[in-house]
Amino acid sequence: MSEPLLTYDLSLLDQSLAKWRSSPALRAVYADIYHEMGLALAPGSILEIGSGIGVARDYFPGLVTSDVVATPFVDRAVSAYEIPAQGWGNIIAMDVLHHLPEPLRFFESAARALAPGGRIILAEPAGTAWGRIFYRWFHHEPCRPEEIRPPYQFVAAADGEFANMGMGQALFGRGVPDLVAASLEKSGLKIVGVRYRDLLAYPATGGFSHSALLPAAGLRALLALERLLPQALLRFLALRMIVVLEKRNPA
Repeated sequence: MSEPLLTYDLSLLDQSLAKWRSSPALRAVYADIYHEMGLALAPGSILEIGSGIGVARDYFPGLVTSDVVATPFVDRAVSAYEIPAQGWGNIIAMDVLHHLPEPLRFFESAARALAPGGRIILAEPAGTAWGRIFYRWFHHEPCRPEEIRPPYQFVAAADGEFANMGMGQALFGRGVPDLVAASLEKSGLKIVGVRYRDLLAYPATGGFSHSALLPAAGLRALLALERLLPQALLRFLALRMIVVLEKRNPA
């Protein structure tokens, strides 16, 4: 197994956990995101890649949590590029894809690890027209989908971190690029769906750095209203996207 590449700051995990525990508003919106991811699950086991503080286990019974290195918050250390081939029914990840300098290598690894019919379910920032503006103003990580170009291998910064919040949009939101489509096809993966979500409710939580602008009850009501918005509009305005891929059954 190769040396793990740390592409985000693990020292922030304790701070994130404290914020999670203190913010019902944050938990309300993330619960809604996890619920939507759960609707796409295939039968079988679930492995989460890049689990961070491990809160997804509260929403997915039997979930196996992991991160690139062992931490007190996860069940095991798993590299996104060396996922154990245990015939997983599902591999899920929240805000992980845009931290991967080799995204196609991740999909190859996940495909090998899945059982036939198994699914990859990703929640990612959406580099939509509004998303690019919002994240430029209010988030420290860049959102530049125009920089996501073949061969889709990126160099981390001097401190080892890598991030481009436009990754999901560039790979799946504007028509799948030829090299990406060919790589997925070779790995036996097909795209089941790409859905956009989150407009006002997500920023109103304050995220993991700021205070919430609305109570949890108000955010749940706002989420219900946002679900009524058409995908045609959200493709321009949404701040998040859910991507679902499936491993084809052998012919």
